[in-house]
Amino acid sequence: MVMNLTQLFQRTGLLIRFNLKRDWVKLVLWIVIMASLLTAVAAKFDTIYSDQTAINEIIKTLKTPAMVSLFGAFTAQHPYTTAKVFATEMVVFMALFMVIMNIMIGVAATRGDEDDGLLELIRAHAVGRGAPLLAGAVELTLLNGLIGLLFSLGLQVAGMPGADTTGNWLIGLALAALGWAFGMLTLVVAQLANNASGATMLSYAILGVMYVVRMSTDVSHPKLTWWIPFGWIEKISAYQANHWLPVIAYVLFGLVCLVLALGLSLQRDLGAGLITVRQGRQRASRWLRGPVSLLWRQSRGVIIAWIIGNLILGVAYGSVFNTIGDLAKSNPMIKQLLGATALASANRLIVKNFIAILAVVMVIVALIAAVQLMLKLVSDENKGYLHQISATATSRWHVWASYTGWAMLTSIVVLFAGLGGMYLMGAADMKDPISWLTYWHVFLAYVPAMLVMIAFASLLTGWLPKWRYLAWAWVAYAFFSLYLGNLIDLPKWAKHLTPLGFVNKVPLKAVVWSTNWWCLALTVLILVVAAIGYRRRDLAQ
Repeated sequence: MVMNLTQLFQRTGLLIRFNLKRDWVKLVLWIVIMASLLTAVAAKFDTIYSDQTAINEIIKTLKTPAMVSLFGAFTAQHPYTTAKVFATEMVVFMALFMVIMNIMIGVAATRGDEDDGLLELIRAHAVGRGAPLLAGAVELTLLNGLIGLLFSLGLQVAGMPGADTTGNWLIGLALAALGWAFGMLTLVVAQLANNASGATMLSYAILGVMYVVRMSTDVSHPKLTWWIPFGWIEKISAYQANHWLPVIAYVLFGLVCLVLALGLSLQRDLGAGLITVRQGRQRASRWLRGPVSLLWRQSRGVIIAWIIGNLILGVAYGSVFNTIGDLAKSNPMIKQLLGATALASANRLIVKNFIAILAVVMVIVALIAAVQLMLKLVSDENKGYLHQISATATSRWHVWASYTGWAMLTSIVVLFAGLGGMYLMGAADMKDPISWLTYWHVFLAYVPAMLVMIAFASLLTGWLPKWRYLAWAWVAYAFFSLYLGNLIDLPKWAKHLTPLGFVNKVPLKAVVWSTNWWCLALTVLILVVAAIGYRRRDLAQ
């Protein structure tokens, strides 16, 4: 038995060193960004919510259903402190980034190496069958452990009023345990899908389902959140009861996933997945005549998945409109004080405010889908796919325009699907539903700003393909500045570092058409420069 395990994991240490040497830049960037983000926000909280008046005001906001759906149920007890506000606002937000980081690293360390043919070369040597997967698991363990340590030390340095050492270490280790557990879950998903793209999409689908279900349970039945692994992070009750049970649960969950991933990896062939893939046609379709139709054929599953995913997200958000938009239910005296007409107007204003907040999430989802497709241009070059196309009479401009066009069209359709799902569910569930014109204004307000960010990703692929990941950094910053900007009192100029920050909080306010026009003009200008860059540079630079 010992001999079998030794053979199974032979050369694991060598592969761990190889992974760390190859990925060290990527890992260091994640570590620095994550640790700096949490520490900087904690220090910012110390200046914003340092007096009791400011704390009491933000607590009123955090107790509203809209904020509960985004950040989790508010469970803090008197006396309220800066640290308790921080724990409520930041834990779920940072948990999202921890999961995304682990999905990206986990898929790259397993399915990514397999798709690139690297794993086939490794397995041709005296390397155990389970060694590559275990090496990836160790890499994720080291990454999450170090980030959790820096989280805790950063909170100690920030010294927020009301914070204590136990709570600081609980937040840091709980976020590390959550990230690690979802990293191990990603390793399981990597055995099910038959390529890196499929593993990534399936992992994000699982995260999306958990996030939506957590949102619904937090608003209506907070105790049911215990049934959702992503929701366990809310139960740590940092700076109050300081519960360690969620941390233990994440460790056990991760261990089960790791054992399951190892077992599944031994049951499948190299380059295959446990989910059966439908056989393709023997002859190419007559529509398969160029890079536009080829890219659609390659990416249609991913594109459709993003569209359906955002549609479901919109439906889930719309399902709580009736709850958050009923002031009389939460306070019967309000109806007597305002009257029926004023109450209906107040309810609609609350729902519109909720739409304005949730639109940001849907825009970011649409941008993720678009940037992923845009950056596929470089990855397809690196894999040698585009060399075959470039050997034909197909022009470089045609190839670039295909990827850029599909990325922009995908973002538009994904956003439309999300807003459409929200409208349809709201119309079916609400007594006094919000008209489609309201959602249409949100759509018109955000599309030009989104196109600027996609054009920037295209610019990077054209001129600086090695720096293409800056497009992800810009999307992440846009999410941070708009999702948390008001809660951490982010300066206006900081929000304007992305074009999304110029959108005038539609539908609470009117669409600023001048902003739309300069965004569209800027998009055209960036695309022209991007096209010139792509035509001038070599493939796989």
